[in-house]
Amino acid sequence: MSLDTDDEILQDFLIEAGELLEGLSEQLVQLEQTPNDKDLLNAVFRSFHTIKGGAGFLSLENLVKICHRAEDVFNLLRQGQRQVDSNLMDIILQVVDVLNRMFDEVRSGEMPLPAPDHLMAALEPLTLPAGEAPEAPPAGNV
Repeated sequence: MSLDTDDEILQDFLIEAGELLEGLSEQLVQLEQTPNDKDLLNAVFRSFHTIKGGAGFLSLENLVKICHRAEDVFNLLRQGQRQVDSNLMDIILQVVDVLNRMFDEVRSGEMPLPAPDHLMAALEPLTLPAGEAPEAPPAGNV
């Protein structure tokens, strides 16, 4: 199914969510330096949440799915039920890479392809409080 790239709502989403996505990359670099920064954790959570909401409104389900999983991870981080570590950051950075790919597809008028199964599988245990699930295996390269 193709998208109407002339749709004003879609264009607004691409601009606003694209800015959030750019900001996410910078915020994640900062988070590696200050992993317990609550304001930064909240900002990253809100970015994923906002992108997910806009994608849901536009029925971009594959975008919604990956943003929802990332949002769940950051919700736990905000609540102190999980800690930032190198494996988690590697997986989240791959999520951002996939989101960038999905945005390129949407800009080209195509529905975004799903996130790779291995990445979704790597995210899943991170959506549970630490100790309630085995740690996520390292996600392969996207």
